[in-house]
Amino acid sequence: SLTSAHYLSLRKKRLEEQSQELTTRSQEIIAGHQEIQLQREKLAALQAKDTSALSIDATKLGDRLSCDICAHLMYSPYLLPDCGHSYCEGCLKDWFNETLTKHVRAHPTYNVNRIPLPRDFPQTLHSISPYVSYPLQLQLLTVYNASRRQQPMYTCPGCRTEVTRKPVVNFAVKDMVSIVGRALEQPDPRRESSNIRGQQAGPFDAFFHQ
Repeated sequence: SLTSAHYLSLRKKRLEEQSQELTTRSQEIIAGHQEIQLQREKLAALQAKDTSALSIDATKLGDRLSCDICAHLMYSPYLLPDCGHSYCEGCLKDWFNETLTKHVRAHPTYNVNRIPLPRDFPQTLHSISPYVSYPLQLQLLTVYNASRRQQPMYTCPGCRTEVTRKPVVNFAVKDMVSIVGRALEQPDPRRESSNIRGQQAGPFDAFFHQ
């Protein structure tokens, strides 16, 4: 019948449209896969280039990550909070120990085991001044100043800024040295005392009590 023929015509047209849509979609998928493959190839090329650049620049990075005292890579780097400079643990301990030794020679009565008054003692005293008589405040400040004069003055090996706070591990440098050391095939030749498992005391506790 005419109605059936019209229905079949419409159905055929719809199938042709769907077929065209599927063909277009298939072409888009193929193009997408080709683009993904192209990006993968570009990424692989960039990674190979970065690896080559790392092997070329590793020596320059190694120079910047080396201790200014011993010229070795700082596998155990410590940052001086007062000035921002970093040195390897062993060199800093040797530097501070030399300062302490000279101080003890110049001050034979100096007690290494005596814990000094904290540096913020004047601020603490000021905060409680309403409750402490003025003569007692002067007496306490005199004791504090005398105590500070008896302490050795540790400094940065490079800029000579006074070091008043305990050095802290420079984790950023430590991580970079680990990578550069592997690239240069230079494993850590030393094992600092602070890396000994189970050790409780810090490497600079003998110099800084706070």
